[in-house]
Amino acid sequence: MKKLTLTFLALVMTFAIVPAALAGTFTYSIDGQNFSANLVLNTDNTALSVPGSDPAVDIEAYTVTSVAGTFDIVGGPSETFADTPTVPAAGGVNAYNLTYSPDGKFIFDNLLYPESSGNEILDSGGIFLIFSGGYELNIFSGAFGTSSAGNQYYYFADNGSFDSNNPIIESNGGPAVDGLDSATAPEPGSLFLFGTGFLGLAFVFYREAVKPSLHPVSNR
Repeated sequence: MKKLTLTFLALVMTFAIVPAALAGTFTYSIDGQNFSANLVLNTDNTALSVPGSDPAVDIEAYTVTSVAGTFDIVGGPSETFADTPTVPAAGGVNAYNLTYSPDGKFIFDNLLYPESSGNEILDSGGIFLIFSGGYELNIFSGAFGTSSAGNQYYYFADNGSFDSNNPIIESNGGPAVDGLDSATAPEPGSLFLFGTGFLGLAFVFYREAVKPSLHPVSNR
C-alpha cells in the first residue's frame, strides 16, 4: 500500500512539473524619463517563423499571452497589476500584418522576438492590453513592421491623454535603455527532465508494488 501511495505521488509530481516546462516566461524592463515598466511576459512557448526587420528573412517569434508587473507614465496613469491576458491577435499576424484593437484605435500582434537585440525584441505592433475599467495600453517598437519609424526607440500609447505614439526617452532625448531576460526559474529542458525522472520513479514503485511475494503464505 505504501509503495502504491508513493507511485501516485510521483505521478502527481510528474504531471505538475511537465506543463511548467512548456511555458516560456521573460522579464522585460525599461526606464525612461516619461515611461518606465517592469513586466513579466508569459508566452505560449510556440516558436513562429515570421518576417523580421528584413521582410524577406523570417525570424523566430513567440506570442505573448499574458503580462504582469508595473508601469508608470509620468503625468499619467501608474499601475501594478496581476497576470493580465493580452488581447488575442488574429491568426497569421506578423509585423506586417497586424490586428486592430476592438475600438479600432490600435494595431498589434503581441509578438516577442527574444533572440533579437535592441528594440527589435518588439515590432511596430507590440503588446496590447485592456485593463479593468477599460484602460488600454500598447507598448511597441520603432524597429520594423507596418508604419514603423525605423528607429531605435520604444513607444507607448493609451486610450487616454497619451494616445499619440510616444517615444520612450532618456533625459538627453535618446532611446531609453531596456532589458529582456528569461525569468529566474529552471530552464524548460531541466524541468522536463525532472518531470520525466519522476515518471520513471513512479514506474519503479509500481513494479515493486505489484511484484509477487517470494515468501509462501502460511495457512495456519
